[in-house]
Amino acid sequence: MGIGIAIGLPVLLLINRQASSQAQLLLDQATLITRAFLASERADLQNLALLTSQRPTLIRLLQEQDVRSLESYLETLRTGAGLDLILVCADGQAVQGIGEGISVNELCQSSSQSGYTNHASGDDLYIYTAATLESLESPYKVVVGKRISVILRELQNETGLLYFLIQKNQVLRSSDPAIELPSALIADLQSQADQSENSSLAQRAFPLKDHQYISGVLVVDPALDIQLVNALNVDDQLAIQQGLNRTLIMALFLIILLGFGLGVWQAQRISRPIVELAEAASKFRHGNLESPVSIQSSVLEISQLANTLEDARVALQHSLEQIQAEKAWMEHLLNSIVEGTLTLDAQNRITFVSAGVSKIIEREPAQIIDHKVDEVFLATEGEVAFSQQLPSPGQQRRVSIKLANGQERLLSVSKANLIPPVASDANRALVIRDVTNEEYIHRLLGDFIANITHEFRTPLAALEASSELLLDNLHSLSQTETKDLLVSLNLGIINLQTLIDNLIEAASIEAGRFKVALQPVAFAGILSEAQEIMQPLIERYELRLVSTSPEESIFVMADRRRTVQILVNLLSNAIKHSPAKGLIRISHTIEADRLRVEVIDEGGGVPLEQRSNLFRRFSHLNTRAERAKQGLGLGLSVVKAIVEAQQGEVGIADQPGGGNCFWFTLPLGNGSSA
Repeated sequence: MGIGIAIGLPVLLLINRQASSQAQLLLDQATLITRAFLASERADLQNLALLTSQRPTLIRLLQEQDVRSLESYLETLRTGAGLDLILVCADGQAVQGIGEGISVNELCQSSSQSGYTNHASGDDLYIYTAATLESLESPYKVVVGKRISVILRELQNETGLLYFLIQKNQVLRSSDPAIELPSALIADLQSQADQSENSSLAQRAFPLKDHQYISGVLVVDPALDIQLVNALNVDDQLAIQQGLNRTLIMALFLIILLGFGLGVWQAQRISRPIVELAEAASKFRHGNLESPVSIQSSVLEISQLANTLEDARVALQHSLEQIQAEKAWMEHLLNSIVEGTLTLDAQNRITFVSAGVSKIIEREPAQIIDHKVDEVFLATEGEVAFSQQLPSPGQQRRVSIKLANGQERLLSVSKANLIPPVASDANRALVIRDVTNEEYIHRLLGDFIANITHEFRTPLAALEASSELLLDNLHSLSQTETKDLLVSLNLGIINLQTLIDNLIEAASIEAGRFKVALQPVAFAGILSEAQEIMQPLIERYELRLVSTSPEESIFVMADRRRTVQILVNLLSNAIKHSPAKGLIRISHTIEADRLRVEVIDEGGGVPLEQRSNLFRRFSHLNTRAERAKQGLGLGLSVVKAIVEAQQGEVGIADQPGGGNCFWFTLPLGNGSSA
């Protein structure tokens, strides 16, 4: 009974302490998630502020001082981005703002780039960030924000905890409006968060709407005295703790009774269990680990010895099985990794190969083992034998080889010496890896960097030359010469803008962040804007652009800005492939519930063998036209991504008499008619 009590009481204390520690751990983890969530919200808001400040449409509306269109555009941005506040400021005053219950001038005059501000209702806050727009003549500031009540609901959905936003000991907002936090509990919650986690879970819990909770306090903004209380429901932990306590008490009671009863049985023969133990030890000595040691004895010491012997048998058997499994696993591992492993003897004969080697050189192991390494790994023309190109131990070297089918491979080879040889006559091990594709990627990356450098340098050089002429000789230039220089500047800006837009979209697609905001848009406006952007290039290369005027009633479900980018890219592609004084046509037709748009030029056409790679990134046509060789090969891949994101299709069609015909489709919007 004394032993039972001595064991039971510490276990009871341990269970209670463990339950409290587990609840505290859950609360700490939820607090970390809360901190990370708030940091992520601030980072997302900062990114949204930067992206909003860099939108060309916003810049254009601010330049034109079109306040009505600016309000509509900001409302569209706010809805699309899931924001509660978008504000544009200039010189400390609000130009336009979308959001309710805010002091716009206070935010505009604030020097802080991020923070919190009170809602006019007094029961909510805004979290906001700002970005400066410096590309215009006078600086503007763009402020975006989100209501903390929305963030609290998202936090509750993320962590399952209750959240209470407190400012100056007053509850501003709860993540669950159905649960109210009495003001009298605020001081208790703040003091409870400072209690040691060694305190009993029942002592730390507090009642709230028929449930028990423990809480933690997170300081959100010390300047505004804003705190966030997160409350964890511990009903289940308390129930489990109470159940374990009852079970342990009953178990201790039964153990005490059983020990008292077993104390009566003292008279058992000792010799038979000892003989059985000797026989079991003899079986172990002869390697028999299959027979279990099952000896029954009333003598505690003999039973313990039998149990220990059985544990040793099980451990030895398990270790033996584990060693055998690890051996099989190592063999399987060598055969499954991409890198190939082989061993050589003193005569450079191959004694072992893994499946990776067979895959790299496309030969079966039976065709490799016992052959000299120079007969299997053939050196390329002009190179010494493979065995003479091996690196020093612990180093790597790239070696080119030729396969039996004539193909070449670039291998990364490393070597290790086996001293002394074990279980074979092999004295060297080679690890080879096929780096042919890696080398190709390095070359492709180098070509891309060189290409993008050229694509930026050429228009920038033209812009620099034109701007220097304007600065140095503006007083002596005629109106025609000034116009030509300004047209040259405009063309350079258009080329750079198109290139940057395609790079941004390509990066967005690659990162998986590419999204479109679909809404009914008049196709006539899209076509007009694209033509206006590309008209300087059309005139520069003395081309003609003809398009059928769409009816005002034709609407498409599309993202206006990105659909304009589709037409700009297709027109830019047509300009590159059109001959001098060529004709470019844009036509459209309605097919069922879709609008089909075609961009046709008089270029040389696209051969069938090149069409499969036409809409891939960094793809260029094999052509002699100098203009067609310009660019990074991103335009058509961006067109394909935007069209498919808008539930349309894109392709190229044969054009009678030659030329290129690129087409794409868009779903018709509500109210469209033929």
